[in-house]
Amino acid sequence: MKKIISGEKFTMALFIGLIITGIAMQYIYTVKADIAKSFVRLHVIANSNSQGDQDLKLKVRDSIVEHLKDKLKEANSTEETKSIIKKELESIAKAAQEEIFANDYNYAVTVSLGNYRFPTRSYEGAMLPAGNYDALRIIIGEGMGENWWCVLYPQLCFTSSQSGTLPEES
Repeated sequence: MKKIISGEKFTMALFIGLIITGIAMQYIYTVKADIAKSFVRLHVIANSNSQGDQDLKLKVRDSIVEHLKDKLKEANSTEETKSIIKKELESIAKAAQEEIFANDYNYAVTVSLGNYRFPTRSYEGAMLPAGNYDALRIIIGEGMGENWWCVLYPQLCFTSSQSGTLPEES
């Protein structure tokens, strides 16, 4: 003998399911927003996908990471990190431009601190969900090539010879 769910019971079950789904979606949205507020990223975009431009992108990355390493060492929050970066935007642009010229390229460089959309990415065993993140963005030349990114706060920008772990509080 089959039991048939009455229209009233079905409507109630559907209503409860929608409420639970809404609460879960709000929770996920809130967690993603909190995660995005906990990071400041470095985003370097190459002029093109040619091997030379991709190599240059990595050299600019290394130059900027080295340039900021000591300056950001004492930063204890995203706000402190962004404040330091804002003060250093001109010197960051200069360091990037010098690296470009030192490698015999004449590309212009655009440096900005803003809030940008990023896709979901894995980094050193942690996953950062897609969302809008504060980031120091460096665009080399036309900025039409593959990009590279890391996390400036908490300090996770490491070159290939280093490794790091995501701090427990993050």
